[in-house]
Amino acid sequence: MRVFKGKRTTVYQLNSGKFALDGGAMFGVVPKVLWNRLIPSDDLNRIPMATHPLLVKTPKGWVLIESGLGTGWDEKFHKIYDVAEEDPFMDTPIGRDEVSLIVQTHLHFDHAGELSTPDGLFRYNAPVVVQNMEWADARFPHERSRASYVQERLNAIEGKLRLVSGTAEVWDGIYVAKTGGHTRGHQIVLIRDLDRLFVFTGDLLPTQHHSPLPYVMGYDLFPEEMLFARKYWYDLFIREKALLFTPHDRIPFAGEMYIDERGKHRLREITPDGD
Repeated sequence: MRVFKGKRTTVYQLNSGKFALDGGAMFGVVPKVLWNRLIPSDDLNRIPMATHPLLVKTPKGWVLIESGLGTGWDEKFHKIYDVAEEDPFMDTPIGRDEVSLIVQTHLHFDHAGELSTPDGLFRYNAPVVVQNMEWADARFPHERSRASYVQERLNAIEGKLRLVSGTAEVWDGIYVAKTGGHTRGHQIVLIRDLDRLFVFTGDLLPTQHHSPLPYVMGYDLFPEEMLFARKYWYDLFIREKALLFTPHDRIPFAGEMYIDERGKHRLREITPDGD
């Protein structure tokens, strides 16, 4: 667990499970000869990934930004995705019952699986913020998106939702903004402190290695929309010197965006304030 401090908020970067996905799908049209240098694949073409939710301490209470992959997956799931389960609250300063609000970028299993137990029990006592459009698509998936939405896990959050549309302040100083691209209702989470802006990028920027604009995932349902969303948000990230938290780097990552000498968008890692 890594700690980043603002003047009003403290952000804890958690670990909620390791897994692997197909490298080609993760990098879309980018040739393997390029992406394999960044994240080498195994003999099944899978690249190592993880999930890193944020636990945010604010003057008003505790907010969980995503829940992550979670625990209790069956043997078949473990084999397909090379899963190593981790309890995100193993070393945190609070327990799940002290979380006041949960904010999900979207509801794919690797981002929302920890919300419920394998037998369908909701793990928290807090409402879950998600885009209206995302909830509709999660409950009525099509052939391409169906595998990413595990209905047995989603059943548990029925009645626990706080649905929003577009941009909204969901907690004092914490905002969501719909980006689309990855899913129709994908959103990012912005935490405005007095002296800095923290951003949980979700799958707008799944790993530090996806920062170049063309490095759009094959998993993105709307790749052109993702490209346009990146152009818009990248400008803001650079202008605001935002501290960006990516969800899927195997080793937890946080950094600031800049443009290199060749005009490419890159990320510069920022050292945490504590562990």
